[in-house]
Amino acid sequence: MAYASLVGLKPVYGLYTSLFPSLIYMFFGTSRHVSLGVFAVVSLMSGSCNLRVTQELVAQNGTNLTKSEIEGISVDVIIMGLIKANYLISYLSDQIILGFTTGAAVHVLTAQLNKILGVALPRHTGMGKLFFIYRDLLNSILNDKVNKVTLAASIAAIVILYIAKYHLTPTLCAKTRIPIPYDLFLIVVGTAVSSYFAINSNYHVKIVGHIPTGFPSPALPDVSIFGKIVGDALAIAIVSVVVTVSMGKVIAKKHDYVINVRQEFFALGIVASFCSMFPCWPASTALARTLINDNAGTKTQISAIFAAMVLTLVLFFIGPLLENLPTCFLSCIVIVALRGMFLHLTNFWTLWRISKYDWAIFSITFLSTVCLDVVPGLFIGAVAALLFSVLRIQRSSPTLLEDEEESGQKTCVVFYASSLFYFSCERFEKKIQKIVDRKFGTESKPAEGEDIPMIPEKIQEKTVIFDMKGVSNIDLSGANTLLKIGQELNSKNVTFKVRNPNDSVSSFLHGVPNTDHLFE
Repeated sequence: MAYASLVGLKPVYGLYTSLFPSLIYMFFGTSRHVSLGVFAVVSLMSGSCNLRVTQELVAQNGTNLTKSEIEGISVDVIIMGLIKANYLISYLSDQIILGFTTGAAVHVLTAQLNKILGVALPRHTGMGKLFFIYRDLLNSILNDKVNKVTLAASIAAIVILYIAKYHLTPTLCAKTRIPIPYDLFLIVVGTAVSSYFAINSNYHVKIVGHIPTGFPSPALPDVSIFGKIVGDALAIAIVSVVVTVSMGKVIAKKHDYVINVRQEFFALGIVASFCSMFPCWPASTALARTLINDNAGTKTQISAIFAAMVLTLVLFFIGPLLENLPTCFLSCIVIVALRGMFLHLTNFWTLWRISKYDWAIFSITFLSTVCLDVVPGLFIGAVAALLFSVLRIQRSSPTLLEDEEESGQKTCVVFYASSLFYFSCERFEKKIQKIVDRKFGTESKPAEGEDIPMIPEKIQEKTVIFDMKGVSNIDLSGANTLLKIGQELNSKNVTFKVRNPNDSVSSFLHGVPNTDHLFE
């Protein structure tokens, strides 16, 4: 219920999103512990799409839109599964995911601030929306529009919840494996206090309001707006798959079993197709519920049935009792849950000491997500990672492995641990020339017409051997570079040979004309 505000929907839709996806995933997913439901980043991305397209359509609410969005996601995920696109996940490195989720956490936190302040703000969409939100928040504070009761209750709830979750829980976990539902306690106490003091009518504190009972009626999504949401649906599908597969792999490794990544694509696609007929927003791994499954010792997805039974009781009987719950308490639950994401900000210091490249990828992804928006931030982070990967290959240098000198022969072996592509050829050639000049000097063959000594001198044979064991791939520019190096070294009385290419590199070089003489 707490994440519904991120999507721009009523809290009851959070119950629907927690109920239906986990039940369908139980039949098609390969993870024994993952529980599908609401995830902060996916909810935020769905809300951004919901707001943008709803404004374009001048709609009354976003219900049909989110259903169409889910159907678009199901199509994207199933297509990715059919074309075996699970390898694409490898292009999203840990630094991209951490930078993106941490930047998205800033958006999630910002979206809750007006609720704990008790002020109504216009919703913004598009790049740079955070700056407009903070401008409106600052104006509301300066104009004394803050609801003091809402703010005081929110601060108290955040402090109590934070202490209970992150200070009391470690102590209690040593004594019991049963997770303590502090969030539920907060909701019960908040609802009771709100009902007793009538804070909605007396102090103008916003409450949840009417919660319908029963299951919603299924209906087909509006396919006419697919064109407006295809980009957002693809981005949400990628994030949902990455989060689900990553969490599934971590827990599967812990319990010594393996998940089928390609089947996860189909499972999530089927889940999205089914849920598009109900008023849900796109689902992903519910981190808290998944960790509870793991810590409670569950072995199969049968646990989803018991969770569904509890949610069904809420929808049919308990829901109306929560109508007086202050919405600021739901925001407090979201804010406290973001602590784990904000801890990733320490990567600014740790990555700087370990790897400047990884630090740059994390920083670019985080800053672009915060300053622009979540979808552009993910795209910019992925592009930046690819560019830095190319830069790493380009800046790779050959190294001297052996330097042998026997009677009448001097040999040096050069090793290169990277692919030899067009963008790294120039640097590779320069480094080889430097090694040769340092080891053999710059002696050249006599040009035509020059005087040749009458007394023959004993010429020392000089050989450069390029050990290609570390070269995984090569293109035509790389092969031509090897030919060019061989010609230039030959003019300096130096023989150039290659050895130990792998099968693919060897077959490629044999297919290039005039390369047979290069092999040792």
